[in-house]
Amino acid sequence: MAIEGRTLTVECPCPGTPHEVDTVVFRAVMPLAGGVAGISAMIEAVKALGEAFSGIALAGYIFPVYLAHAIESWTFTDAAGAPVPLADGDRVLPFPVKYSIADAADDLFGAEISSPLVQMIARSSAAGPTASSTSRSRGSGASRRSRSARSSPDVSAVTEPLTG
Repeated sequence: MAIEGRTLTVECPCPGTPHEVDTVVFRAVMPLAGGVAGISAMIEAVKALGEAFSGIALAGYIFPVYLAHAIESWTFTDAAGAPVPLADGDRVLPFPVKYSIADAADDLFGAEISSPLVQMIARSSAAGPTASSTSRSRGSGASRRSRSARSSPDVSAVTEPLTG
């Protein structure tokens, strides 16, 4: 396996080995659907794995995203010599080849996918935890206050079409 630029070269896994090597060309950028799927996969992995979280465990969640979204083209063929469609790769390619493809895609797109997630986490924790409850506590015998007037407009006012 060797990657040069956005092209991965692997030993030919095609039936009958009609050629020595195959190439996989990766997209220039991860499509939006792939990036969102990647972020979702990372979040799901953290939730599901908890203390068992590791790089190899994360691969089980993120590598299928790479196979589905990161590849522009490849040269794999079936037994009849016809090109293997990108959508069929997970079904027909041997595991070591798929793993090599996904691992190379992780090298190319891992930071691109994880960067927005890291930024979201940083923003959500920037305020930090509060030292104590911010809710007002009532002492014994305190009476309830009446509700204040609405601070937001009626829903109908918000949903009325704009004219102009």
